[in-house]
Amino acid sequence: MIRIPLTSSLYDIVKTYPEVKEIMIQLGFAQIAQPGMLATAGRYMTIDKGAQLKKIPMENVTAAFAAAGFELI
Repeated sequence: MIRIPLTSSLYDIVKTYPEVKEIMIQLGFAQIAQPGMLATAGRYMTIDKGAQLKKIPMENVTAAFAAAGFELI
């Protein structure tokens, strides 16, 4: 299982693991698919902050990432 720290920016995570972008879109982070959004807001946004902003329970986020082979730490 690949471990991803919650303190990492979304930009850095997607740069390292491009498949994370699709997981985030499926969770309801549709804006990440817009051109330039990942390069701008993604540089300071973390998975945890995004989940709080979108009011998506972290349990759902953790489960989606676990199903894809990632562990959020």
